[in-house]
Amino acid sequence: MALRFELIGGTKSPRRGMLFLERSGQPATRVETPSFLKYTRRGLQPHLVPEMAAEVEGLPALTRVQLEDFLDGDEGGLERFGSGLRSFAAMDESELVVLDVLDPIWKQHSSKLTDKHIGIPSDGGMRRLTPEMFSRAVQALKPDIVVPPADYVAEPPVAGNNRATNSVRRTARWLDESAEHAVPILVPVMGARSTKQREAWARIVAARDDVCGYVLNDTGLELGLDDTLALTKHSLGLLDASKLRYMVGVSAPDAVLRAVLSGVDLVDSSYAFAVTEQGFASAYSLHGDDHGAAHVDLWHASMADDFRPLVEDCTCFACRRHHRAYVHHLLAAHEMLATVLLQAHNLHCYQRFFADVRASIAGGSLAADAARFAARYSGAFDELHVLATQSFSPSSKAPSRRHNDPLSIATR
Repeated sequence: MALRFELIGGTKSPRRGMLFLERSGQPATRVETPSFLKYTRRGLQPHLVPEMAAEVEGLPALTRVQLEDFLDGDEGGLERFGSGLRSFAAMDESELVVLDVLDPIWKQHSSKLTDKHIGIPSDGGMRRLTPEMFSRAVQALKPDIVVPPADYVAEPPVAGNNRATNSVRRTARWLDESAEHAVPILVPVMGARSTKQREAWARIVAARDDVCGYVLNDTGLELGLDDTLALTKHSLGLLDASKLRYMVGVSAPDAVLRAVLSGVDLVDSSYAFAVTEQGFASAYSLHGDDHGAAHVDLWHASMADDFRPLVEDCTCFACRRHHRAYVHHLLAAHEMLATVLLQAHNLHCYQRFFADVRASIAGGSLAADAARFAARYSGAFDELHVLATQSFSPSSKAPSRRHNDPLSIATR
């Protein structure tokens, strides 16, 4: 198996690229960037069986799974199965699987750390994950890329420099101990708020020859996007610009544009899931109508006799076959088909957005297009972004509740 990443047109941000995975006896998997990793729970796309997912044209062959989903008894079955998660979860053979430790949209981790293990909350209580356990999980799940365990700093702004120093030291040790496998590595970028520790980490990473890219995950710092991107740019300036860059905690379209303009290649797709969980149909577009709404609320009472497609001129499976009134009826009846159709539509909209982003980069107009997008949909993504990452969100693992305040929605 060979994995490589090639930039198209140089390293200057925003940038385009192509991720290649070549396996013996099979056609190469190709993923154009910027793009997204398909979000999963326990290795499965929420609400979509493989046959329905195949109806969503243009999805990248790139799936993200998190080890924490398999710490409550499934790991033994996967070890005995022997053929890895791709086969176990009925994924296409062309799928490129990325294994991380923690769910990207669940911020309420209360991990207890030592030099020997990370504590991960699970349905069965706190589970200890050691580098040795991670290596065994890699052997059982057989991913194509791994993100090794890391000591991510999750402290308030008053935290001292010792915490960042310890996280760098500890993560470097874990990286050595969990890198016994031959799977390509996306290395977490460490250092928290300390530019000094970020520079120290960059020197550690530069000395390794097994790094295929970087993971930017500062969600635990609870910074605003401006401050997060400032840290991101600082670290990226210290690292090999030819490597793949994956940013965790960025999935709302307005935030995605800012991340891509800062040089990020991959993000999560949990936002599309959050929209579905709230009963919304995505209606945003990079080159959309200046008077259009970002979402359509299918729970709204006016949907009961609205026989238009979920979004006008959309070509997705749901919009070609069904209307708003039907999906509103499914939601009111608590039928699972409602979220199936909404997830298919929202992923279609999400992948179309990324296709437009890549075309805009190729045409040299992304900065101007992003500015118009931000003005057109100002504030439209804020609440759903919060709902996607909070403990009360349906897209989290805690009890759910719908939004309380109006969003930028379309009714009639």
